[in-house]
Amino acid sequence: MNKLPEDKKLEKQPTYFLIKINFRQSASIQGEIEWLNKDRRQVLSFRSFLELVTLISDALETIGYPDAEYSFRRWREEDKELK
Repeated sequence: MNKLPEDKKLEKQPTYFLIKINFRQSASIQGEIEWLNKDRRQVLSFRSFLELVTLISDALETIGYPDAEYSFRRWREEDKELK
């Protein structure tokens, strides 16, 4: 993952995504996500809801939001790093 230097990180600025759902089948979705940042406008296709969430998570880490106020649950106790 490409991380920006400290001075380039976006501090508490909103990040916007436009999500277009093309198909819904077998309890999942497919479509396109457009990242609407001023300096980084991109469109990617996703093939499942999990892939959509992964793309959003990767985008947030790329712009310096690894310390965002969310945490993912884990199966093993030793993997948990709750704040």
